[in-house]
Amino acid sequence: MKLRIDALAKAMGLPRDTLERWIRQGRIPVKKAGMECSFGYETVKSWATKHNTSFIIEEPASPVGVMREAVSLSSALGSGGVVYDLEGDDVSSVLLGMTASVKGLDDEGRDTLFHLLVEREDLASTGVGRGVALPHPRTPMDAWVIPSITTFFLKHPVDFGAVDDLPVRVLFLILSPDVGAHLQLLSKISFCVREPAFLSFLDAVPSEASLLEKVAEFESRL
Repeated sequence: MKLRIDALAKAMGLPRDTLERWIRQGRIPVKKAGMECSFGYETVKSWATKHNTSFIIEEPASPVGVMREAVSLSSALGSGGVVYDLEGDDVSSVLLGMTASVKGLDDEGRDTLFHLLVEREDLASTGVGRGVALPHPRTPMDAWVIPSITTFFLKHPVDFGAVDDLPVRVLFLILSPDVGAHLQLLSKISFCVREPAFLSFLDAVPSEASLLEKVAEFESRL
């Protein structure tokens, strides 16, 4: 079957640049022609299972229900809040500090989230380039009811093994109850962080109110 490269990257929970690099390196049974990828569904599904990678072409039904209505990026960011001057000298310490700052989790939930985030980073860095990372669990958290994105501004840039090798200074932690919400939020925040104007805006370490206002402006263009 065929999919656009962006759609396949989302289905596999990978940054587009990572997927393209793996295709070039022959690490994954996918062929790229222009903006499209061709692959055998069962072949890639088997590869994903073997390599502990998600591969979700269609949003499955679940007890929570697939969210088919548009998920507001502004609302998700408002729910998660903003954390400034987060300490950390490496990926592990940053993730630990992040989970300690997430709202609405008990100690067990924080421990679970930390291990899920480490597992995702071990698979492939969520550093998407230009000083930004989009950490998230590989699978939705069943106990997480409201989609949220917590924004973290690091006290010092940290090497996340990003696709462009630049250290990360801003992280958007994506948490959602189902695949549909996750894909919507990932797509919308990815749109923002690809825009030079938005990246320059982040350089100024804006207030939470300013961040939400700017995101609402960008979201209106989607």
